[in-house]
Amino acid sequence: MQSGMESGLDVLEEYGGPLLDRYGRTALVVGVAVVVAVGAALIIARRRRPKTLASRLEKPISTLRSAAERISR
Repeated sequence: MQSGMESGLDVLEEYGGPLLDRYGRTALVVGVAVVVAVGAALIIARRRRPKTLASRLEKPISTLRSAAERISR
């Protein structure tokens, strides 16, 4: 006796198998292209966004701290 899930998987395999054989590679290529496009869009968006005040001040403050530490030794 098959469970409902097993019979569902059998139906999926019966009808989905030929479709997967036919369109599987195309779907994979499209999926990879979408992931690459989203990644590129995120990288471009981060580079175009103006830097925050905190990130602009981070280097001078850390340089002042390290200088102050060296002087205080």
